[in-house]
This record gives sequence, C-alpha cells and structure tokens, in this order.
Amino acid sequence: MISKLKDFLGFDIKEEKYKLSHDETFGMIADAKKPDKWVFSTCGYCGVGCGLYIGVKDGKAVYTKGNPKHFVNQGTLCPKGLSEHQMLNSPHRIQTPLIKQNGELKPATWDEAFTKVSSEFKRIQKEHGNKAVAVIGTGQFLTEEFYTLGKFVQLGLRTNNYDGNTTLCMASAVMGYKQSLGSDGSTSSYEDFALADTIFLVGANIADNHPILTLHVNKNPKKKVIVIDPRASKTSQMADVYVPVKPRTDLALYNGLAYIVMEQGWEDEGYIKANTNGYKELKKHLQDYPPQEVANITGIDVKTLYELAREFVSSKSVITGWTMGVNQSFMGTDTVSAIINLHLLTGHIGREGTGPFSITGQCNAMGTRETGFTSSLPGYRNFGDEKALKEYAEIVNVPQEIIPRERGYKYAEIIDAIDRGE
Repeated sequence: MISKLKDFLGFDIKEEKYKLSHDETFGMIADAKKPDKWVFSTCGYCGVGCGLYIGVKDGKAVYTKGNPKHFVNQGTLCPKGLSEHQMLNSPHRIQTPLIKQNGELKPATWDEAFTKVSSEFKRIQKEHGNKAVAVIGTGQFLTEEFYTLGKFVQLGLRTNNYDGNTTLCMASAVMGYKQSLGSDGSTSSYEDFALADTIFLVGANIADNHPILTLHVNKNPKKKVIVIDPRASKTSQMADVYVPVKPRTDLALYNGLAYIVMEQGWEDEGYIKANTNGYKELKKHLQDYPPQEVANITGIDVKTLYELAREFVSSKSVITGWTMGVNQSFMGTDTVSAIINLHLLTGHIGREGTGPFSITGQCNAMGTRETGFTSSLPGYRNFGDEKALKEYAEIVNVPQEIIPRERGYKYAEIIDAIDRGE
C-alpha cells in the first residue's frame, strides 16, 4: 500500500530500475539493457543500409544503437532499425540447419549440413554438368559476402545461373542504366541529396520507406523538392511541389518534358555533342509527345509541364531519385531511360548534386550486381567483352577459360528450370 501511495504521489522514481551508468561506446546508458559488448553491423531492412551496433548481454541481443561514425545515418535509426535486435530472439526463427529425412525436415549440425550440400553439389554437377546448379541470393548480404559468393559461384561452382532479389526489384534500373549509359552503375549517391538545388522524387515515398534518407534531404538548406507520384504520401507532404501524375504515365511525362526542353532550345548542346549519341533519333521519337497530348495522358496541365521542364533546366544541380514506383511500373526500363535522357539533354549528370539515381529497395541489392551475377562479371563488366574478361582474370589470378562468357538464367528462369527438373 505504501509503495502504491509513493507511486501515486510521485515520490518513488524507481531509481534502481531506471539507473544509468557509463558505457565506453555510447556514454550513459540504462543499466537494465547495458550490454556486455557491442557488435558492429548493418541494418537489414530498407535500401539505405544504416550502420548500427547490436548490444549483446548474456549471449543475447538486447539493444540496437545507430553508429555515430557511419556517414549514411550518423548515429540515427528509424523505428525499424531500433527494434531490429528483437527479431533475433523471435520464437519463429529457424536457428539450426534442417535436412529432410523420410520426407520430414530434421535439425542437423552445421558440419552435417556443409557435408550434405557439398557432396550433393559434387554429385549433381558430375552427373548433369556444372550448370545443373543455380544460386539465388538476397539483398541483405554485406559487400564482402557478395564478393565471396560471386567468386564461389562463377569461378568455384562454375555456373552462371546466379541471381538475386535485384532482378525482381531493380531489373528496370539495371537495364535502363545499361541501355542508356552502357553500365549498370549508379551515377549519384546519398551525399548528392544534400548538395542539389532541386530534388525530383518519382514514385518514391522515402519518408515511409527510406526514412533516414529524409535526413540527407533536410540537411540541404537550398533544396526544392518536387514529388511526382499518384499517391498522396508522407513524402508528398514534405514537397515544395507535389505532382499527382496518373498511374502508369511516368514514361509519357518524361518524354513530354524532354520534348519541351528541345522545343524551347533549353538543352546543353556542348554536353550533348561531347558525351552522347542518338540525339536526332530521340528528337524524332519525341514528336509523339507534344505538351497537350502528354497533358491528356498524365492528367498534368500544360502550364505545369512547362514549369517542371523550366525548373529542371534552370537549376544548377538536379538529382532525380526513384524507387519501386518506376522500377515496378508499366514499361519501367524505358521510364528509367527517359529519366536518364532528360539528365543527358540538360547536362545534369557527372557533377556533385546531380544525376539520375535509382534508390534501391534492399540495403545491398547493388552488392549482387557489383560482384558478378547472371547479368555481368564483377565490376559491371559485360559478358562477351573479351578485354574486360582478360582484365578480370588477371585481377583474380585465374585461367580465362573458367570465367563465364555469357549470361545465365535470371531469377524467374531459375525457378522455371527447377520446375523442369533441369
């Protein structure tokens, strides 16, 4: 009764329960959760890839804190990252390897699992050839793990049937970059959000899906944010200009903006002449996208179209960020190329605060593409490029003949090949 009375009157502040003490890594921290040690890691949720520390107490993860020295999140974390350690202790997690015996999955040791997989891979490849084995990866590996896996698959297992989530969520960006720039490598980075004069966000609700990115945007005192999206989202609420485009009309919109740039003579002729080809073909193609026609398709009035085009060309630095709204959309690959075309026409590429920037869906979807998979050799080297193949062979010190010379099955094709028994 006395305890309850103290509680009610505010005398009992539960000093022992909420006591703080010094931690070498993070300063003052609650005793109840003070870890025995901190383990450095990377958040595995969205595409931002925040650095974090996991606090371990009595062998269990009890705390997650943002890494203050990590340039992406600089010590901050969103609610997903802050609660990530709770997933490690979920009762639904499988914590041991499972091997099927008599039709049922049974727990096994790691040694048993390694031996089983190794012997089966060897048997299958001996009986059916190296390409009878395929590998599907995730977007949560660290880059070093992707590097190791890529070499193991392409040079160890000697199969080119290796793909990951990047083909499911980023295939449009991969092919858009390749057909427009010749290489599947992003031209921009998070730092450019803090340096751009104008930020276009297309089909990207970063406030909900990539929360820490909004910190980079908000660090920019001179920014103007233009959100193009059918959805009224948290991101549209932080925009200076919100453009509610009709669904599936992004391609028409960007072709229409390019038409206006050419019509008004706003293109960067010097940049175009020095760095691009296909200008005349593009101009001919864009004749199908005059402003009034684009207005009819997109639901955006002609005046707004001209204002968007003028904003694009009048800013010193423009970055266009897009996510699944473009990559998973109707004719997504061509939409990516249309965005890139507008940057090439205006010279807004290859400088600080500029460029077309595909914001990835998972924290290291790019890792698959950087270290070799079904679509390329490591370092964005294209299959069939003998000079690139020779260069790679020399770097990793292997015979050229064991390096794949053609692309393998992509994700969906691997599944189909499994169904065929291939």
